[in-house]
Amino acid sequence: MTWRSRPKSGITFEVGAQLEARDRQKNWYAATIEKIDYDKERVLVHYRQWSRRHNEWFHWSSPYLRPLERVSLRRQGLMPPQAQPVPTLLINAKLFIYHD
Repeated sequence: MTWRSRPKSGITFEVGAQLEARDRQKNWYAATIEKIDYDKERVLVHYRQWSRRHNEWFHWSSPYLRPLERVSLRRQGLMPPQAQPVPTLLINAKLFIYHD
């Protein structure tokens, strides 16, 4: 398989994969990938608990697709883990040590 454009990161692009998609009314819903069109670089998305007539095609780099993990984090009031800062080597820095 050759990717002409880069798929959206954080999403597994395979039939049955779960994600979150934004509909035309700008609401986000849990969804499942139903089909993948590699020639047109798009996925057919089924909004869970909705009729299949509402299925929509999205380009796989669309900003209207995002990983499903955000839904559960948002419901729990948690933020995604932040990257840990990389330790910095300081040259000629003063070091104070307090000792009992």
